[in-house]
Amino acid sequence: MLKIQNFSLQLRATDGRLLPVLENISLEVPAGRCLGIAGESGSGKSVLAMNIAGLFPEAVVSARSGQIEFAGQVLTGADEATWQKFRGRRIGFIFQEPMTAMNPLMTLYEQISETVYAHEPKSARELVDAKVRQALLRAGFSDPDRFLHSYPHQLSGGMRQRAMIAMALVMEPDLIIADEPTTAIDAELQVQLLAELRAQIENEGRTMLFISHDLGVIRAVSDHLAVFYCGCLVENGATSQILASPAHPYTADLVSALPRLIAERKLPVAIPGSLPAPDRKPSGCVYSDRCRFVQEKCRKIRPHSELLPDGRRVACFYPLKS
Repeated sequence: MLKIQNFSLQLRATDGRLLPVLENISLEVPAGRCLGIAGESGSGKSVLAMNIAGLFPEAVVSARSGQIEFAGQVLTGADEATWQKFRGRRIGFIFQEPMTAMNPLMTLYEQISETVYAHEPKSARELVDAKVRQALLRAGFSDPDRFLHSYPHQLSGGMRQRAMIAMALVMEPDLIIADEPTTAIDAELQVQLLAELRAQIENEGRTMLFISHDLGVIRAVSDHLAVFYCGCLVENGATSQILASPAHPYTADLVSALPRLIAERKLPVAIPGSLPAPDRKPSGCVYSDRCRFVQEKCRKIRPHSELLPDGRRVACFYPLKS
C-alpha cells in the first residue's frame, strides 16, 4: 500500500544553512498492516508523515530525492490537484494537536462534513449526516448527536482527539497516518483509542502509519516497527521481535527508558546526551556520540541498513545479539 524508496529531504534554514532532515529512508507498509515509527522528538517522524500526505511546506525544501509510492502511484513531485484527490479520501491524517488542527469557528459537524463535501460536493445532506455520525461512532462517540453542534473549546481534550480520528475516518481511507494521536490524554482513554485504531486495521482492513515516541503505545497497535534517529532509519522489523530483543544500541536504550510495572522493580534508564542538530550529525554512525558500544569504525563510517538472519534490518556495524 505504501512504499518509500531512498527518500531524503534537505531543508534550508533562514540563515542559509543546509539541514539534512531525512536520509535515505526505505520502508514498505503492506495493505491491512500497521507500521509503528518510534524515536525521540526531532528524529524526523512527523516530517516523513507530512511528506507522505503532501502536507510539507515546499517553501523550506532545498532538495528532495527518492520517491514515495502509494497504492502503485508515485506521489513524489505530484501537483496540488493530485494530492487533493488522495488526501482525505484515500489518505487520512490524525494530527497530534487537535486544538490547533481544528478550526475554532466551526462546529464538530461542519469540520467533519467539510471533508465529505470537498470530495463529494453534490452529496445529499442525509448522506453526509449519516457519514458524519458513522465516523463519530467509530471514533468512540456513543451519542454523536449530542456533540454535532459543539465547537472545539466545548469539547474535552479526549473528545477533540476522537474528533480528529472521526475526521480521518469519514471517507474510509485506505491509509491512516496517526501522528502522536494519544499525546496528552489520560491512560484509560488512551487504551480505548488504541483499541479503536487497532479495530480499523483488523476489522476494516485499513493500513496505518502510527507515529509515537512511546514504545508502549506502539507495541499495542503496530505489527512492524521502524526506529528513527536523527533523520535516519536505524532498525526495522516485526514489533514484537524488536522490542523483545533490540539489535541496534539506540533501540535497546529506548526500550530501557520505557517505564515498567512496579512489580518488575526496574526504573527507566535515561539515555545520556541529546539528539544532535541536523547540521551537526556525526560523520559516522549518527548514534556514535551517545552509544555505549561505540568503536573507532563507528565514528568514521556511516553504516548502511543490513538484513540480519532473523529478517529485520539494522544500520549498525556491531548489532546486539539476543
